Amino acid sequence: MDVVHALLMGLWILGLPLLFWPRWPGLTRAYALYAIVFVVLSQVSHFAIGECFLTTISRHLQRNGPADAPALMASREWFTVRASKWLFDLIPSHRTIIIVSEILIFITALGELLRMRRPLDARPRSPERVARRTG
Repeated sequence: MDVVHALLMGLWILGLPLLFWPRWPGLTRAYALYAIVFVVLSQVSHFAIGECFLTTISRHLQRNGPADAPALMASREWFTVRASKWLFDLIPSHRTIIIVSEILIFITALGELLRMRRPLDARPRSPERVARRTG
């Protein structure tokens, strides 16, 4: 489950530039929908149960998994703390993680607002297509 959690978070973070530089409108729309759903589900679960729903699912699976699971997997620590330790050999505080996630949520919201201000079909128009529309 931690791998799924990492992939979902990574997709959210790595896709943010699509909201600001929409080179591929279809991909940008798909990412925008994904980002909204991801942020809303995450925030609702934080409000309702005090943590990300993916962390709750992961913990449940770890508790009911094999008894010989690695110590890192059996930890009750937040996924982002464990991932930071594993990837960067850093152990951020929970407060730091909350601040960074709030900054990323703000960037997502800003990107969504900018995306909504652009016309739905921002592709350049061919001269034939323009001539047909004007008459």
